Amino acid sequence: MSSAVETLSRRLLPWLEPTFRKLEDARAAGRLSHAWLISGPAGVGKLNLAFVLAQRLFGGHLEPGALDAEAAVAAMAGRYEPLDRHPDLHWLYPRERKPEDDDAADETKPKEKGAKGAIGVEQVRDVIHALTLTAHQSSAKVVVIEPAELLTREAANALLKTLEEPTTNSYVLLLSQQPGRLAPTVRSRCQHLKLHAPSVAAMASWLDVAPAAVVDAQRAVGTGPLHVATAVRQGLVSKFRKLEADLIEISEDKTDAQAVALSWTRAETRTDAKSETELVLGWLQRRIHEALRARLAETAGSTEVTVPGAATLHNAWRALPERALFDEYDRAEKLLNNLGSGLNVELALAAMLSALVVNRGRS
Repeated sequence: MSSAVETLSRRLLPWLEPTFRKLEDARAAGRLSHAWLISGPAGVGKLNLAFVLAQRLFGGHLEPGALDAEAAVAAMAGRYEPLDRHPDLHWLYPRERKPEDDDAADETKPKEKGAKGAIGVEQVRDVIHALTLTAHQSSAKVVVIEPAELLTREAANALLKTLEEPTTNSYVLLLSQQPGRLAPTVRSRCQHLKLHAPSVAAMASWLDVAPAAVVDAQRAVGTGPLHVATAVRQGLVSKFRKLEADLIEISEDKTDAQAVALSWTRAETRTDAKSETELVLGWLQRRIHEALRARLAETAGSTEVTVPGAATLHNAWRALPERALFDEYDRAEKLLNNLGSGLNVELALAAMLSALVVNRGRS
């Protein structure tokens, strides 16, 4: 059975095929840049493209097969499991610190700011050293940094010289869904490649479902096709309908915001707690964004409902000041960016939900 990384290295999502062909043509012509910033929405397949490109740089000649939805969802879910991978592939991603790491730490060394849940300077220094060594099994060495916006400032600074003056046959692929959070000095040293989600029709064909099912899933988890695939395969749309019902009850002061926050974050004791909480907070931020779009459309004099499926919640929040919606959107974004930092998510979410009560005390 293929490992998750092997699947993502040897099979390609169909909408990435044209982009991969352009990269492959540049590689074959000796024009492929050594540093790439690959950006796009979460779940669009940035890691898949990076791994398939790395496989080609290592000398692989087999054409990548098509990556179907079921295999893609399984591979993405298992991509961080311990495994053997190509020795010339250096993959940096956030490593959560464990209590014993702090116990064993050298207290004489200054602690790096933002190191928890981030990509730290020691990870970058280790990979820079590896790039100075001879490749193990191929002529190329590839570094994949995912997501690049989680590089600490010290880590990003340590990477600059490698981006500007790479060692021979070394390639650095920075993957980001928020490239604006990267330091300009990092962005300016990379070729920028933007990926876009496929159309609803293309996703429906890939998933073998009706387009309406894709639209429902997009409202729940965003436009990223891998997230849409997960939502469709795992029946998450019904879960988010329950969350929406909770929001409507909160707006009418018919339920306790603290109790709802507890139920929304009860996954905190599970190993997948962070991804579960990210899913809920991302959904909440999108719902607030939809409400703002509808509100702004009304202000502009439009008689159409901007997001038809969002009408119920839009009406429930009609009495909330526009400023309050903007504030809660910003709070949701800050919460998402600070997951894993030690912040009490339940309390922060309860405060957010309390601010969305419209008819306080009128139930």
